[in-house]
Amino acid sequence: MREGPMRIFRRNTHGAILVVLALMLAACGSGVGDDGDGDSGGGNGGGEPIASQFILGGPPECPERPFCLPGLEETYGLEFESFQPLDVGGPQTVNALKNERVDVGLLFSTSSAIIANDFVVLEDDQGLQQAENITPIVREEALDETVEASLNAVSAALTTDNITELNGRVEIDGDDPADVAADFIESEGIAPEGSGSGELTVGAVSFAENQIVAEMYAQVLEEAGFSVSRQIDLRSREIVYPAIESGEIDIAPEYVGTLSFFLEPKAEGGSDPEAIRSELEPLLAEDGIAILEISDANDTNAFVVRQETADEFGISTLSDLANPAE
Repeated sequence: MREGPMRIFRRNTHGAILVVLALMLAACGSGVGDDGDGDSGGGNGGGEPIASQFILGGPPECPERPFCLPGLEETYGLEFESFQPLDVGGPQTVNALKNERVDVGLLFSTSSAIIANDFVVLEDDQGLQQAENITPIVREEALDETVEASLNAVSAALTTDNITELNGRVEIDGDDPADVAADFIESEGIAPEGSGSGELTVGAVSFAENQIVAEMYAQVLEEAGFSVSRQIDLRSREIVYPAIESGEIDIAPEYVGTLSFFLEPKAEGGSDPEAIRSELEPLLAEDGIAILEISDANDTNAFVVRQETADEFGISTLSDLANPAE
């Protein structure tokens, strides 16, 4: 905490001496040095909260979004020293963290930058963020037992940790998503259940994680006997979802929280993926689409700090940021 400017007193009058004596007596009588109302370095555990010493970096809309500054204040009681507008979980935020221009940054929980830079994800122990677990959605007319069982086998193998590692192979190492998916299927022993025939199309938005998972879907279905084409360079959900409705695409990986708000802006959301799934099922059914098993891979918003920051302040959860700084 920064100290205020020094005060300079005149010393050429007898009155100044009386002022000094009065102040000394008042301090002795009131216990200023013991009640925690003075300097943040004193008192019995009454220091300023850790967050008040930190700069938060995140997307420009953070001050208005419920998952960001408003939610941090309402749910955790956190007020930061300042906010630095950056990009949406991208290289600007990563570099600002690495270069110590911000202390806390908002990334996505499966970002390969977390592992590459030894960032520490602060646990959302009060459930501020909505669940964004990866799940397959399928056009109902294309769904049969083999398709369902095969895609559910992929979901059963996915976790936040392993999809983060797979993202790193594409985003950092430059590997092809198809090769990364094939290696994962082999290492996890994922096999199709049953056999099928006919043509299917798998779609995805053009970013590493979505493409990797879409390739997993495509490859396990090909192993089951289907002929699978791919449209995995699409721009957005606004393109993929209508393509499933129209039958141009049969299958795509989705994220439960964002999909829920896409279909129903007033959806409650929340941190329970199964509760969100219950909200999604009737909405999807109206469009002739089914949602299958939800994976444990949760690509949600994550507030991260540098490892040395976590060690210095002893923080591992968002609630820890409300603790007094020692």
